[in-house]
Amino acid sequence: MKKRFKDKKKKGIAERKTEVQRKQDVPYKSVGLGLILWLLVTWMFFGHGIVRTPALSEGNTIPSTVVASVDFECENLYETSLSKNRAASAVPPVFTINPLPAERAAKMVDMLFDQIGQYAVASSNQQQTIINSMEGLILGSKVTPEEMITTFPTNILKSSKITLTKAILDTMEKGILSDESRVTLFEDTSDRLLTIRKNDDPTPNVVSQNNVFSTRTAVWAISERFKNEQQKDLLNRLLPIFVVDNMTYDEASTLAERKIAASMVEPFIQKYPSGTTLARAGDSVTQQTLLLLKKHEIQRQADQDVWEQALEIVGNGILLLAGLIATAVFLKVGSAPLIRQPDKLLLLAILSLFTLGLARLLTYLSVQYALISPSLLMYLVPSALAVLLAGILLGGMAAITLGFWCSFALGVLFTQSFNVFALGMLVTITAASSVRNIHRRSSLFRAGIWICAVKVLFVLVSAILNRPIASVLVGQILASILSGLLSTVLTLLLIPIFEKLFKITTDITLLELSDMGHPLLQKMAIQAPGTYHHSLMVATLAQNAAEAIGANSLLIRVCAYYHDIGKMAKPEFFTENIQHKENPHDELSPHMSALVISSHVKEGLTLAKRHKLPQPILDAIEQHHGNGLISFFYHKAKQAAKEGAGNSMNDLINDSDFRYGGAPAVSPEMAILSLADASEAAARSIEKPTPQKISNLMNDIFAMKIRDGQMDYANLTMAQINVVKQSFIFSLSNMLHGRIPYPKDDDNKSAKSPKETSAPAEENSKAG
Repeated sequence: MKKRFKDKKKKGIAERKTEVQRKQDVPYKSVGLGLILWLLVTWMFFGHGIVRTPALSEGNTIPSTVVASVDFECENLYETSLSKNRAASAVPPVFTINPLPAERAAKMVDMLFDQIGQYAVASSNQQQTIINSMEGLILGSKVTPEEMITTFPTNILKSSKITLTKAILDTMEKGILSDESRVTLFEDTSDRLLTIRKNDDPTPNVVSQNNVFSTRTAVWAISERFKNEQQKDLLNRLLPIFVVDNMTYDEASTLAERKIAASMVEPFIQKYPSGTTLARAGDSVTQQTLLLLKKHEIQRQADQDVWEQALEIVGNGILLLAGLIATAVFLKVGSAPLIRQPDKLLLLAILSLFTLGLARLLTYLSVQYALISPSLLMYLVPSALAVLLAGILLGGMAAITLGFWCSFALGVLFTQSFNVFALGMLVTITAASSVRNIHRRSSLFRAGIWICAVKVLFVLVSAILNRPIASVLVGQILASILSGLLSTVLTLLLIPIFEKLFKITTDITLLELSDMGHPLLQKMAIQAPGTYHHSLMVATLAQNAAEAIGANSLLIRVCAYYHDIGKMAKPEFFTENIQHKENPHDELSPHMSALVISSHVKEGLTLAKRHKLPQPILDAIEQHHGNGLISFFYHKAKQAAKEGAGNSMNDLINDSDFRYGGAPAVSPEMAILSLADASEAAARSIEKPTPQKISNLMNDIFAMKIRDGQMDYANLTMAQINVVKQSFIFSLSNMLHGRIPYPKDDDNKSAKSPKETSAPAEENSKAG
């Protein structure tokens, strides 16, 4: 019988031990995820062949002489430009004819001849008035009214008016170009073609410049309609005030016509045999140089057979695989637990694909459609995006590791460019250090400014070495700033999404949960004030200890606020809330009391899930007691069993019945929280606390936790545990400081009013 009880006890102890699965030597899921990432990146970069992203930009100095390895054809930009200029120059300038001057001239002639007719039938008094009116019409000419009346008698007046009006309209309809316009608009006086457009005629008329009237020749052409020499002479002196230039140069139409003509010119294609020097070392890169290198690369790829292309892709794929293996080694050295967390590795893979995919899209737009200048490509790639997200979601080491992988892969994409790799690593270090311990979303913009500054500095240093033209330099600076700001904005937008998808709690979210106005904390302050105060004290203890060993103090503080929310289900059963009331455990058996006490863990988990609290808080609720022993009721049960059945019945008490149902702490933060919870609760029982009493108590608590196996999986060294203990001793010694008692004044006691009697107590309260 006794042996059976002993076996039961041993079985109970075995049941409460946490089973730790033996770590696999090879994390197969992680290896598989890495291979999938490698295949995806290789296909994304080289699935349609090797794309050589131009490393040179206009204005750079050519580092080494480039010689053609295959025969190819390329457009000669200089010859094409000459041909386009010739075609554009051959397009006649466009002029439009304004009909108003002709109408105005015909009207003035009609009025003048009408007055001549009126003069013939007018009285002597009226004739002078007509003469004065005629002088106003022909003002500016070298003709007098009397000459007009004499030259055009009444018998030929009507026919002369008709002939003159028609001659003016016919001549001006053909267009009159002033001598001043001829000198201004044409560089030479040789015969040139003109395109003349009329408002009522959609078909333009192309004529020779020499066949276009000037104001002088137009007057002569009109006067030639009259055979009388006296009439010709008079009209030659009269018409210059009526017949004026009416052709206007249409610059917009001319430029449009010339642009169309230039676009119709076929490019001048030139053959470049193998061995031709395409670019010489030390020369400045021009558009022609970039085009030659591009066409040469296209022809080189076209001439490659399938086997050669496959070998080149395999070579680049091996480079990517080597970089991925190096990344895995860095991650294992710097953050070994991540290697065995496939969900976290999946997040890193997605972030890297996001950045590398954007880079591939930019190169595609640049190489295939020339939408982006090659000189801007490496600066436009948002390489900081993945690093910022990884730093906030998974920590600095994960961010640096991911930044190394993205920088290496981008270097391979950009034709093994060291500059791209160097820029990526500088951005990685800057971004990872900028988001370390970031607690506010607005702080991300400060990180973005630092990233922009580093990229701009890299542009300026590169400019010293490569000496690009001013426009290229300005474009690279703007691209760097745009990329840094875009990475920051996208990070701000994507953080909540990745937090939700991968159930990750960032410091930003923790800071939001630390608001003491949270409904759960407010409810606990009302329903379980003792527990609320206990949680605040535990938070202070744990935070100070975490800072002492470099753990996440914000995480511990927030977890401490919520770790005992389960006590709100039955607050009256916990010591800190009983105060001066009757102890309900006096009416319960030790087993039932232990069950009520341990149930606050389960109740807390249920409440936390209902309020959608993040996983770290759930872990804190579950692990702050681990599977530790509820020693008070365990010993009470043993004592009751001893008194009822003697020493031989002690084996009837199984300690597994008096243990919490949680799991031991698996991180330094949860271990510190567990120790702080036990230490703060125990320190309340010290009468007249002194540093020595507190130290002795801490030694006992820490020794018990270690002996009970609660620290086995917390990744804390004994040195760190000792630092935590010393921090607790210091904090508790200050929290539980003693007070100097106030002396009683018995002589004046009877003379004082009730208000005065309460003064020392008030002062004592203020002194604390």
